[in-house]
This record gives sequence, C-alpha cells and structure tokens, in this order.
Amino acid sequence: MIHVIPISCLAALFASRLREPQLTLRHSKTDQEGEGQVIAVPSGKVLRPVERLKAWLAVRGGGVGPLFYQIDAQGRLTDKSMSDRSIARLIQKYAKLVGLDPETVGGHSLRAGFLTEASRAGATIAKMQEVSRHKKVEVLLGYVRSAELFDDHAGEGFL
Repeated sequence: MIHVIPISCLAALFASRLREPQLTLRHSKTDQEGEGQVIAVPSGKVLRPVERLKAWLAVRGGGVGPLFYQIDAQGRLTDKSMSDRSIARLIQKYAKLVGLDPETVGGHSLRAGFLTEASRAGATIAKMQEVSRHKKVEVLLGYVRSAELFDDHAGEGFL
C-alpha cells in the first residue's frame, strides 16, 4: 500500500506511526494541519506489503526514528531520514533494471499505477479515494479514465 503514498510522505514516515496493519500519515498535502490520516495496509497476496515491511523492520531495527534511513557511502544505515529525492532515485534505478525508461518513471507513476490497477480490479471510487486521500473526485477520475479507456470501446466488435 505504501506505493500509493506520495514519496514526500513516505520519506517523512516514522516507525512510531506504524500500527499493524495500518500507518498514520502526518502533515501531508491533504492534511496541512497535521491531524493525521490512518491508512490501512492489507497483507496482500501478490506484493505482500506487510510481509515486506516486517522484513525491512528486521533489518532496520525497532528503535524510534525515521522508517526509512539514509544509507551512507559505506552501505551503513544512518540515523537520518531518506529524502523524497533519494526515494525517487531508487524508483528510477529499479525501473531501469526491469527495462523501463527511468526518465518516465517516478513516485507519481507508482501512485497512478496503483489507482489504475485498483480501478481495473473493480475498486470503488470511494475506496480508492480513502486510500489515495484525494479530496476531489475529479482528480481521482483522471486515473480511473485511463483504466477504463478500452472498456466497451465503440470499435471493439469490428476492429
């Protein structure tokens, strides 16, 4: 589920805000007052985000601090939070490794892809909005439209 969270929010996550199977976001673009928003994190059957998060926590350790630490030049974890730019570079690095053009992939691509796939899988707009925290349905519909572009296409029967 973490892939639907903007990378600026991901970089700001602290381990103390994790309560299995949910996490709390503070001070996001849609929560300027810092009231906090709780996001459910399902176990999943394919990507298994909870399992992967537990594996990371085993490496990271259970102490207080940023959820994702910077790694220094020697490959050691520091006590500093990863920046959103660092996360974006990791996304681009792994996009390139799987054959995608890293210049066309970023944190927003993961968010858009999540919402597109949620729509294809039959998720309701309300549930998608709950996870994405879009305040305006019109913004969310921009993602959904791309998922439904070929559904019941006018030329499907004869092209």
